[in-house]
Amino acid sequence: MRHGTHRGHGAGRSRTAPARVLEAPSLAALHRHSEADWRRIFATEPEMAVAWIGFAARSGFKAAQLVLGQMHLDGHGVARDAALAYAWFTKAASLGSVEARTMVGRCHELGWGVPVDHAVALVHYRKAATAGSAWGAYNVGCLLLYGTGLRRDHAAAFAALQAAADRDHAKAMGLLGRCHEEGWGTPVDAASAVRWYARAAEGGDAWGALNLGLIQAETGAAREAAVWFERAVAMATPNCLVAIAQALEAHPDPEFARIAVMARTGLVPDPTRRLPVHISSRGAVSMDAETGPMGADPIRSPTKRRTAAPRRRGLKLLFVLGFYRRIRRFR
Repeated sequence: MRHGTHRGHGAGRSRTAPARVLEAPSLAALHRHSEADWRRIFATEPEMAVAWIGFAARSGFKAAQLVLGQMHLDGHGVARDAALAYAWFTKAASLGSVEARTMVGRCHELGWGVPVDHAVALVHYRKAATAGSAWGAYNVGCLLLYGTGLRRDHAAAFAALQAAADRDHAKAMGLLGRCHEEGWGTPVDAASAVRWYARAAEGGDAWGALNLGLIQAETGAAREAAVWFERAVAMATPNCLVAIAQALEAHPDPEFARIAVMARTGLVPDPTRRLPVHISSRGAVSMDAETGPMGADPIRSPTKRRTAAPRRRGLKLLFVLGFYRRIRRFR
């Protein structure tokens, strides 16, 4: 007679799985783990992941130093400490990390762990740009347009932004559009401005999408404008959401007012909605304070400075998506 499922020897007794012994970080283990191992560790053991990052950074791996600096800047898994973040960025930069060189400049620009000094920031950005960094070139252009304590040089800014755009930097494309529209370092060319705004939007830049929406609205193409505005909301960071709301909430078009509410509440529109393919005329706002210069608002007042908290280039995904390859390649 069967009275249930046979459990074998010891049925009915509760068993406790033995405690897992966490492996102490070591150089041997660092090189032994596969990429699959790293993915599992970073997905399921965050404390161990932090320990490995710290170990790799102290062992001289510049990719780990870069990430540890970002973690201290964000307070992600470790104490928030801008001075310590700056120290790790400096170490990684001294070992040849171009990304870290850009972050050293960022710290000097915004006063993260060091006093604000745009002249020093510009030196570091130029070094990064010379080494091939699109972000370095973009930041050079930003400071030459909007920096304080520097001689404004629109021609040099335009050249730097062009160099970044040539490396597929979407935000640089958006600022190139602004340069063409305003005549900063290049003759005024509305058609070129529109083309650059379009490329920026297509590259994922919310400000580019917003600019295109404003262009469409100015020409009476309200339906097309609304689609661009929704795309801008879908891609926007908090500062851009505020700008979208401010630009649209007083507009008499009820669809624009609806999108303004969407921006205010942080709602995300349907990303599958089809984008318009025709764009023309003019109109501009600026880049986002979190990842670019807060240079101008919809009424064109290019006086604001970047002060937002850091959100740097997805660095927190560096180890999850490529830690094993990067530490061996960049050591």
